[in-house]
Amino acid sequence: MTQPLPERGQLLIIDDEEEILKALYRQFRREYDVYTAPSAEQGYQLMTENPIQVIISDQRMPGMNGAEFFGKIKNEYPDAIRLLLTGYADIQAVISAINDGNIFRYIAKPWDPVELDTIVREAFERYHLIVQNRKLLEELQESNTRLEQRVAERTAELEEMNGRLLTLNQQKDSFLGMAAHDLRTPLTVLQGFTDLLTHPSARPEDFKEFIVIIRETIQQMLVLLDDLLDITAIEAGKLTLRPETVAIAPFIERICKLSYRIGEQKGIQLVTDVAPDLPPITFDPRRIEQVLNNLLSNAFKFSHGGTTVTVQVRTRPDAVEFAVIDQGQGIRANEIDMVFGEFQRVSTKPTGDEGSTGLGLSICRRIVDLHNGHIAVESESGQGSRFYFTLPT
Repeated sequence: MTQPLPERGQLLIIDDEEEILKALYRQFRREYDVYTAPSAEQGYQLMTENPIQVIISDQRMPGMNGAEFFGKIKNEYPDAIRLLLTGYADIQAVISAINDGNIFRYIAKPWDPVELDTIVREAFERYHLIVQNRKLLEELQESNTRLEQRVAERTAELEEMNGRLLTLNQQKDSFLGMAAHDLRTPLTVLQGFTDLLTHPSARPEDFKEFIVIIRETIQQMLVLLDDLLDITAIEAGKLTLRPETVAIAPFIERICKLSYRIGEQKGIQLVTDVAPDLPPITFDPRRIEQVLNNLLSNAFKFSHGGTTVTVQVRTRPDAVEFAVIDQGQGIRANEIDMVFGEFQRVSTKPTGDEGSTGLGLSICRRIVDLHNGHIAVESESGQGSRFYFTLPT
């Protein structure tokens, strides 16, 4: 990174004649910080210790001459502006140094002080111009790099979004096929039993059984349609919460009392484990009841008779955690990440041929998200599952 420029110019003068050094020092000391050296070697040492911007060096010096010195520092200090002080006898060395790009200007002895002032001022201007141009170039390169990074990031985001849209479209197509199949099956059942009701051979004593089956089939269709309506409302951002302050213990007790019979039909016991002194919290009770009912329905659906389903409620820092724990079939490790996705079904099969839309857990996730909560699952194939979510207090 380019360092801030000193307020005064830094001028180095190298000459083996002491009187010339004194004369040039007196001429420039009021306007610049002037460093003097009687040899190229000492001049180089000063270069390593100070931010020299302009150098005036005599050509003829013992050891290393001016042109050789400038050739040495050209790559190490490329920004320093180099002025060669020389007599007409050294014109060939001057031409060679100019051709090699080692000097900016040469100054013939004896020099005109006014002309030398002008040359040195132009040298500093050139130095500052070089530094400013380099700074601008660095800033431009940084801007280009940032722009390329942003373009690359945006391109990657768009590719990811396109991939997600493609996957979502494929999932929706698959879901529509499943939904059509799920609707066709109960419609076929309805058609079959209505035909039986109107058949001349139908016996009145069978009508009650037929009507019960028809009602159960209609209920399955309503569940599917409700899920479709919920996911559509959520996708459109039209699902509105109606929050209330809710006492947790009676809320859980009522839900479990309604769900107890469902588990009892499969020989599954439903128990509660609610921490005492839970604080009332604010949420939409109808929607959170929908979440718990869905988790309980899944727990019963994928569990065998003789097992237990537990509804557990615990306090967490700044939240209350609700969990539904079953002793069912569990979920395969490679399918854990997909259980809350839209239009997803895992390979685990219901134990009683119950139906599934593949939307329930996705709806649960969206409802919990709308409450600024978090939902997740811990599960192992063959070892049961623990679905849990938190609501902020």
